[in-house]
Amino acid sequence: MTLDELDLHIRDLPGAPVPAQGFTLAQALAHCAQSIEYSMTGYPKLRSGLFRATIGPLVKRRFLRAGRMSHDRAAPVPGAPQLAAELALDDARARLRAAIAAFRAHTGALAPHLAYGACTRDDYTTLHALHVEDHLRSFASS
Repeated sequence: MTLDELDLHIRDLPGAPVPAQGFTLAQALAHCAQSIEYSMTGYPKLRSGLFRATIGPLVKRRFLRAGRMSHDRAAPVPGAPQLAAELALDDARARLRAAIAAFRAHTGALAPHLAYGACTRDDYTTLHALHVEDHLRSFASS
């Protein structure tokens, strides 16, 4: 799915039960919004420079080639504010849609990814879409 397709999907996304482990649906959407926001403003905490120069780019290329991401869906963005368990789904949905719109409109430099290092706009566009899709898979059987 593209970011445009995800935006439409998110708009109409119904609530879902909490998976066995991890975020609520609202937390997952807000977490994805954080990641998109930080790609424009800078992540609060980065992996080591060595990691971002070696392992990170390998993982990034693997995800981009596969067109699918698989990661720890319960892991917060390092250094980001904790997401409240009682976060309202409508608020989280609005935040993610606003982050997607801001990313589309952003014309400035993009911040290095916390693990992958430097990313082009196209890389980030795809990675953000894959990230949201991976989180939504947690709720697919709901």
